[in-house]
Amino acid sequence: MAWYNVGAMELSFFNKRKQNEVLAVLIDIGSASVGASLVKIEKDKAPHILANVREDISFQEVLSSARFLFAMNNALEKVLKEIQTSIGQIDLNLEHNKTVSNVFCTLSSPWFILKTRTLDIVREKEFDVTERAIEEFIDKDIEILKDEMKEILPPKDVRIIEKKILQIKLNGYEIKNPYKQKTARVEMSTAIGVSSVKVTKSIERKINNFFHVSSIHFGTFPVAAFSAIRDIFPIEKNFLFLDITGESTDVSLVENDLIIGTISFPLGKNFFIRAISTRLNTIHEEAMTLFVMFLRGELHDEQSTQIAGTIADSEKEWLARFEKAIATIAQKGVLPHKIFFTTDSDVMTLFSGLIKKAKSELLADASFDPQYLDQLIVSKFVSFGAGVTRDPFIVVEALLAEKVLGQHI
Repeated sequence: MAWYNVGAMELSFFNKRKQNEVLAVLIDIGSASVGASLVKIEKDKAPHILANVREDISFQEVLSSARFLFAMNNALEKVLKEIQTSIGQIDLNLEHNKTVSNVFCTLSSPWFILKTRTLDIVREKEFDVTERAIEEFIDKDIEILKDEMKEILPPKDVRIIEKKILQIKLNGYEIKNPYKQKTARVEMSTAIGVSSVKVTKSIERKINNFFHVSSIHFGTFPVAAFSAIRDIFPIEKNFLFLDITGESTDVSLVENDLIIGTISFPLGKNFFIRAISTRLNTIHEEAMTLFVMFLRGELHDEQSTQIAGTIADSEKEWLARFEKAIATIAQKGVLPHKIFFTTDSDVMTLFSGLIKKAKSELLADASFDPQYLDQLIVSKFVSFGAGVTRDPFIVVEALLAEKVLGQHI
């Protein structure tokens, strides 16, 4: 399968002088927490995670975009400060460069929109396929995309954070390296990651207060997870991927080793906590404690029964929205049985059970087969410093960072 980064950002992101190792900061921005990690990337070695930290985004009783952005940036500032402090406290064991040279920032919903696009360029006469020509084709399509999204995000506030060619065909045949060849027809499947200028600029300002790098590489978590799943489970070519965060659920369909589409709905872990808070007329902290205790089976019978009814109602609503999402995304391709998913470990069993309950006419009487991407699976592909927390979200992003940086060291 072809996999190309496109655009000047990726080309200017690296130092021209090659190094055997680099020190990178990975940032994971979700809807309920912000994580950060200090990672050493060496040539022909697995990424080595030197430090990890995660900070909750303050809970929003009522979601407001301005307050949510402010809370996210507060959490981001705290994790960046801790990572910066950790650099002076741990043995980096670097031969050459002892400073952070690269920053990768991966966004989950609601901080991005991921669009998969199909381009079909036909000319009467054959033309030379060059990187510049391919980028021009994609940029023209992005202008069309901006116009299509104008009701969601004003064109002036659109920031393209990711441009990847997933597949490219010349004259109907898939080809790994299309450049310096002639063709009359180019077909491309692309993944375009979109965010807000306001959001990305606020993130860049925070990062630049702690780390001085020439540029910051933004990306989307579904693309990072897709890349990791392909490497960890190479025989899986058709699957759904779910990223269930605090405030939302992203559903991505992969068919024949290509991301066909991604759809989101605004229900995640916090949806259950708000339901408990509303039903019991209690504050978020107490509702969260009750939710966790219920999942662990630690509540007495009367209290457990009361919470169970609330959670059952919430499960029905989440399940209905999930089934609606898969019905919509299945219009783009064939619905597979296999589902990989990420979420917080304390709600893994809850969501795994809900996924198994999901019904679709396209599956007939069969059920989905969920596979949780936990630390035991993903951490086999990286190494950790002493005492470092195994954060599966960061590990997924480290694998993609190693793939990108590995081409330049």
